[in-house]
Amino acid sequence: MEHIYQRCAQFADTDAAGVVHFAKILCYAEEAEHDLLAKLDIPLLADGGWPRVKLSCEYTKPVQAGDVVHVAISPSQLGTSSIVWRFSMNCKGNEIANGEMKTVRVDAAGKPSQLKESWREALGS
Repeated sequence: MEHIYQRCAQFADTDAAGVVHFAKILCYAEEAEHDLLAKLDIPLLADGGWPRVKLSCEYTKPVQAGDVVHVAISPSQLGTSSIVWRFSMNCKGNEIANGEMKTVRVDAAGKPSQLKESWREALGS
């Protein structure tokens, strides 16, 4: 299941060179993940959360304020308590970044908790 999220790069996202800062690009991937979870009625913070435990990203082209970024994100692997997300980003028909991040569902005490079967079904497992 691939989810597309659209985001306009803001001036506040840029560095001194006028290019969107590398860390902000990762925020766009996180926003896309949160948008998908909300659409699937999978809670983001209720009774726990989804910390990132692994992340990789390759940056291929710069983005500037005002550019519209299209983020494609999909779960590529579901573990017992984790999700590996693959993402790619495009702007003006060019890939600007791609990568993957692993999140773990944790309970209110911060301990890993199993993904619910309904979440697995919603995510396409």
